[in-house]
Amino acid sequence: MTVSRRDLLRFAAAFPAFSGLARARLPARARDLLPANPAPDDEVAWERIKREFVIDGLHLNTGTIGACPLSVLDATIQHLRAFERIIGQEGIDYPAFKRELEVFVGAWPGSIAVLRNTTEAMNNAAAGLDLHAGDEVLSTTHEHIGGRCCWELLARRRGIIYRTFTPPLDPDSTDELVAAWQAQVTPRTRVLSISHVLFSTGMLQPVAELVRWARARNIITVIDGAHPPGMLVTNAQAIDADYYATSPHKWLLAPPGTGLLIVRPDRIATTWPLIGSGDWAAEDIRRFEDVGTSNGSLVVGLRAAVAFHNSIGREAIELRTRSLATRLYDALAEIPRVQLVSPRNAAFRTAMVSFRIAGTTAEKLQALLGAARIRTRRIAEFGYEYLRLSTHIYVLPRDLDRTVALLRGAPS
Repeated sequence: MTVSRRDLLRFAAAFPAFSGLARARLPARARDLLPANPAPDDEVAWERIKREFVIDGLHLNTGTIGACPLSVLDATIQHLRAFERIIGQEGIDYPAFKRELEVFVGAWPGSIAVLRNTTEAMNNAAAGLDLHAGDEVLSTTHEHIGGRCCWELLARRRGIIYRTFTPPLDPDSTDELVAAWQAQVTPRTRVLSISHVLFSTGMLQPVAELVRWARARNIITVIDGAHPPGMLVTNAQAIDADYYATSPHKWLLAPPGTGLLIVRPDRIATTWPLIGSGDWAAEDIRRFEDVGTSNGSLVVGLRAAVAFHNSIGREAIELRTRSLATRLYDALAEIPRVQLVSPRNAAFRTAMVSFRIAGTTAEKLQALLGAARIRTRRIAEFGYEYLRLSTHIYVLPRDLDRTVALLRGAPS
């Protein structure tokens, strides 16, 4: 039996839980006509883009995991189905795919290892360094477990010193942030482990400036870049860190289980791989990627996610997501009980806004919004108790207005 689009729409109307099915079966050619480089306030264009997602409710937690657009879902599923046919499996043009990735994140040729997530990438960097007892790794008190535990493991196992400090969370200038890091460095400091964007507050750190300062003093830089690719226009060569780890399954909207480690070319051959397999002794990036059998369908989905972002425009996406965050920040600031913990200076804000509300808890606020089918992130780590909201391209101004209205009425 042939099922028409009209049949799908009729079925979706009868069963709202399956409303994404009609859109998911649209011909690919109908989804290729996405607006290119729309202005941040072009609501017609962003409404059209939102229809590429099958989100049930409102997703304000891209900082944890993004939602794949239909083109990414289709590419991943098609490749997986072909794989399961055994005969007629579809190959992946890795050289072309790697070139596309390198352009997207501004990486050096041959410098990107495709892994599973930021945590794995950070562990590759940490375990791959020849650090010894007494060597110091400096970081902050606002690190995600994915960028912190790799150093804690080395501290326990090898006796390195993992030291943290609290950076300025509402800085007036880049110089203030850089100076705060510089003041913490000691003669034993071998590594700066820096979050490009703090997971807790969304604050942007001056990674390029810190990397330049550190390299002049023979200090290694490892960047936890879980958030920027897909949210901010990212140029790894301009940052010039020794190691840059990221998770495309967040803001780049790739399938879960995709991660990247970008290694400065002069570091590749001297960094030990985390896993020993057939290419562990290779002097190129393969030494980090050969981990045994993995899921190539996720790589195909990652490639489709890069194409999706490029079709809209990386600059357009950054401007849209950050402008939505500013709208949200300003609206929250008008609520008397709200204490914003994201920076006041928009230059240091990204597309994540964190806050508290006096008289209640982040847990209760998350439950309040969850009851309205709004997914959020409670930052409970280190006792901070923030609520964090992420503003990606499937979020519209009216979504933020509804969210703020619910928060304004939050009971004490």
